[in-house]
Amino acid sequence: MNDMAQRGAHSGDGGLPGEKPRRCFGDVFCVGALVLLCLAIGLPRYRVGIGLADEGFLAYGAARVMEGQLPNRDFVSVQPPLSFYTAAATLKLLGTSLASLRMLGLGLHLLIPLLVYAISRSLTGRVLSAMAAVPATVLGLPFFNFVPFAAWQGMAATLMAVLCYLQAARGGRRRYLALPAGVMTAAALLSRQDQGLYLVISISALTLALRQARDGRLSRADLNRVFRLWLMGVVGVMVPLAVFWLGQGALPQMFEQLLVFPVTTYARTSALPFPVFRAGQAFVSNVIAALCYVLPAFAIAAALWLANRIVRRHFRLREAYLAFLLVWSALFYCQVLTRSDVYHLVIALPPFLILWGYGWESVWERWNPVSERSRLGPKIVGYLLLSVWSAGVIWFLWSVKPLYLTDPAEARQTISLDRAGVRVADAAPLEGLVHLVQRYAPADRSILCLPYQPMLYFLCERRNPTHWNYLWPGDQTAEDHEALIREARSDPPAVVLIADEAEMSLYAAAILDYVHSEYRRALQAGRVTVYLP
Repeated sequence: MNDMAQRGAHSGDGGLPGEKPRRCFGDVFCVGALVLLCLAIGLPRYRVGIGLADEGFLAYGAARVMEGQLPNRDFVSVQPPLSFYTAAATLKLLGTSLASLRMLGLGLHLLIPLLVYAISRSLTGRVLSAMAAVPATVLGLPFFNFVPFAAWQGMAATLMAVLCYLQAARGGRRRYLALPAGVMTAAALLSRQDQGLYLVISISALTLALRQARDGRLSRADLNRVFRLWLMGVVGVMVPLAVFWLGQGALPQMFEQLLVFPVTTYARTSALPFPVFRAGQAFVSNVIAALCYVLPAFAIAAALWLANRIVRRHFRLREAYLAFLLVWSALFYCQVLTRSDVYHLVIALPPFLILWGYGWESVWERWNPVSERSRLGPKIVGYLLLSVWSAGVIWFLWSVKPLYLTDPAEARQTISLDRAGVRVADAAPLEGLVHLVQRYAPADRSILCLPYQPMLYFLCERRNPTHWNYLWPGDQTAEDHEALIREARSDPPAVVLIADEAEMSLYAAAILDYVHSEYRRALQAGRVTVYLP
């Protein structure tokens, strides 16, 4: 690789200084196209569908925070507290409704592809950066009905931290960006503890790799200063919050629920088998299964390429960035190993998209070094590839829509509840259930929704008398069940709602015995059985 090409690869400019205005126009065009694609996908869908379980967990957790409760201390959560505070702030600002939360989700849907593009652009050319970002417009929040789950809040914080740290590692005045990178790393830790941990390891690996690069822009002493600034940002957020939570009595429960529980229980009770190919299943399902194997295969190929470069003693900035992307992608793939479904595959995808674009350019530059004056042909080919790639991604969207995405045309009715604002195919059953609960449970009384329908607390505007917003087979012990019963007895629910009672009897029989002893079956509303005192 000649010196000019190498400087272009490291800077992400991809051309001569005199071409900068044209390059800026190209970036503005790509960013604008990404925004338009995100809006075209998101605007028809962001208020479609409703989830009584996971979406309800976020919404009602935010409502409890708005009442002054502390996550983990006042209610059990497998997610760190920041996602609830972000959701609560959104509800305060935009109004207490699911539509407000979906607007936050739509904002994340816009932000994440732009961050993928910005990170890729700081490492490689415009075409490959756009090719990395286009899939992120589809394979992301659209699969989650635009609900701003903790995983996507953590992803946004992770991407912002990486972008800031990559810029800080270039030196000069930009080194102070390491401080906001540290703050965003803390935000990632406080949104999704696993993603935050992967980020901490990856940034540490990036710093070590840059120290070994022969053509590094910063000395080791300067890199140490950048790393210390990043660490100050992390510690400056985490330590005061830890002291606050310790004083509020929340820290022991946070340690138990966020660190001990995932290691000892979650992997056992919530793991899903790795997907396999089946002749009888849908083509797109086989495509999803293939992705679960293609991603690690691609990472292994990139690792072999990097190992070859290290053996040949060609460890430069390009190899240092490649090593970082490999570590980051491999760690994020652990989310797929724990729970092997399409949703966790989508969550793990953004680092792989950046690795894919950067790895492609690394191979291209290694075997096809070209001068700056002869880049017109590769640029034309690149834009053709980008067009074909974008068309393929859009085709994939319409292919997977029947399996994973809610069709806006099917959601014809807006749920006419104060806290809803979303559309479903048939709103009447849910509206009727909510009105029934509100009739039998005064505003100052609690209700109990089992095993996992926390959305009903949120929509009915009635409190949960227990610490548990969910029950899951194996997650709670017999002592936890007894504690739930004691809490319910101390604040007797006016209505008890139980979904899929026969299934619940297999793992929470004691709770059902309590309900049957003190409540009578009033009616059946679909899957939900309504009990009254």
